[in-house]
Amino acid sequence: MPSLPRRAVLGLLVWCAPWPLSAASPPSVCGTLTTAPYDASARFRAVHVDTLDLKLQHVFEEARAGWLKVLALHHTTDGRGFFLQKAGKTFLTLRSFNSFCEYDALRSFRAAVGERLGPEGENAGKQYDRGDVALLSPHNSEVWSRLDGLDYPGEGPRLDEYTAGYMQMVTQQVTSDDYESAWKDIRSALSQAHYPLGRVTFFSSLGSGKHISLWLARSRAAFDGAGTPEQAVARVLGAAKAAALFAKLKAACSDVQVAEVVSRPELASPE
Repeated sequence: MPSLPRRAVLGLLVWCAPWPLSAASPPSVCGTLTTAPYDASARFRAVHVDTLDLKLQHVFEEARAGWLKVLALHHTTDGRGFFLQKAGKTFLTLRSFNSFCEYDALRSFRAAVGERLGPEGENAGKQYDRGDVALLSPHNSEVWSRLDGLDYPGEGPRLDEYTAGYMQMVTQQVTSDDYESAWKDIRSALSQAHYPLGRVTFFSSLGSGKHISLWLARSRAAFDGAGTPEQAVARVLGAAKAAALFAKLKAACSDVQVAEVVSRPELASPE
């Protein structure tokens, strides 16, 4: 049997049978995938984290590009997902699903990529694995659950993690219910201010146990031009009330990390 790239199966326990690639959706039963790969309304994201040695990033990207050419020639996909580049050195891949039956099917489908490629699969997999030289720790997989109540839609065309060109990721360990209380008032003020940037939020339910929020913009210029949420809330509630709300939000969480994220659609799985 042809082998498959190590990154495609790292940490995966495979026991479900793969499903065929088809334009039509397969039946909604355990062992099949019924959610569109990049459906922003789905309840979960399968997330893989690749941390890179920046000096070897080009090796990682060249290996991915070569692998994508092989997939295209065989009219198939590895199911890896959509690529986001965080803080320059970390790649996140996200793929949507709605149940853990689907998650098992996704893992099985990824594991069977060598079979779908046929005789060429083993050699193509070895070529792809050459990109592993760029990998550093952490290198892991997670599942993120959607937290719709902590979203903000923004003004104008609705963006999501798959369509935004530029994002700011805020990772927080939430420690108090005061977080949701403060966010409710902040979100109301943002709406009144017609704040242009949207936000989507996840909980790393299989992973870090942290909240991950993405502020979404079409581009870096659009992000910078929007100003900060604090400034927008202050225009509605006044500087003192805004400061108190954001202080309450800050006090309700710990281990806060902020990083820029850019979309890398040219590396995404062909779905």
